[in-house]
Amino acid sequence: MALPSGAGDARIARLMVVEGQQVAAGETVAELDNMPAFLAARASAESNLEAQKAALEQVRASILASLAESRADQLSAEAALTLAKQELERQTKLAASASTTQVLIEQARANVAKAQAELDRAVAFVKRYRGAATGSQADIVLAARNLDLARTNLARANADIAAGRVVAPRAGTVLEIHARVGEKPTGSGAMTIGDLTQMMAELEVYQTDIKKVAPGQTVTMTAQALPAPLTGRVAGIRQIVGRQSVMSTEPAANADARIVRISVALDAGSSLQARSFTNLEVVCRIGTQTE
Repeated sequence: MALPSGAGDARIARLMVVEGQQVAAGETVAELDNMPAFLAARASAESNLEAQKAALEQVRASILASLAESRADQLSAEAALTLAKQELERQTKLAASASTTQVLIEQARANVAKAQAELDRAVAFVKRYRGAATGSQADIVLAARNLDLARTNLARANADIAAGRVVAPRAGTVLEIHARVGEKPTGSGAMTIGDLTQMMAELEVYQTDIKKVAPGQTVTMTAQALPAPLTGRVAGIRQIVGRQSVMSTEPAANADARIVRISVALDAGSSLQARSFTNLEVVCRIGTQTE
C-alpha cells in the first residue's frame, strides 16, 4: 500500500491501525507529517474565499449606488441643458431687435456647451455602471472572477489534503505495517492490507506434470503449522514457465527445475483456518486427470 500521489518525502506522523485490524475501503489508516501544512493552506483558502465573497457584494453595492447617482446626474444635466438652450434661443431673438448684447449671447452659447459637456459626462458614467443588475458590469465581473479563483484554490487545497492521508484502497485486514511513526515508507509502501475472506494458494507444478492439471480439480494442502489439511480447487493456470522458487530439502533435488504456477481457491472452512498464515509454505496433492 503506497503513499498517496504528491506525498513527496513525507514521513508517517500518526498510525491509526494495528496489525490484524479490519479496515474499510477509503478508511484513513495513517497521517503524514505534511498534513499540518495542507490544513493551514486550506484554512487560508477558506478565509480568502470569504473575503472574495464580501468583496463581490461590496463592489456590487457600490456599483448600484454609483449607477443610481449617475442616472440622477444625467437627469439633472438634461434639465440644465434644456434651460441653457432656452436661454440661448431667447438671447438670439433679442439680438434680432437689438435688445441684448453680444456678450450675453456668447455667454448663453458657452452655458449650452457647458451643459452639454456635463450631460455627456453623466451619460458616460451611466454607461460605465450599466449591467450592475445583471452582473455584467466590468468591476463586478472582475470581482466575480476573483471569487471563482478563490473557490478553485479552496478545491485544490481540499484535494491536496488527500496527499497527507494514507487510506485503505479496499476493505481488508492489516497484515503488516512497513513504516512506523517518524519513518518514511520505502518501496514496500506504508503497510500491506489483504482480503482474507477468500484465501488463495499459489502452487508450483513441474512443467512435465502440468498437462495433468485442469481448473476445478480438488487440491489438498498440508503444513506442520496447520492442525488439519486445507482443501480447495484449482482456480487458474499461469501461461509462463519459470524457475521454481520453493526448493526441496532432498540433496538430489533439481535446483533448476522448470515449473508452472497455478492458483488454488480455498473453500470456506480452509480459508477461515488459513487466514492467520499468510505466505505459509504448504505441500499439496492435486486430484489430477489421471487419477
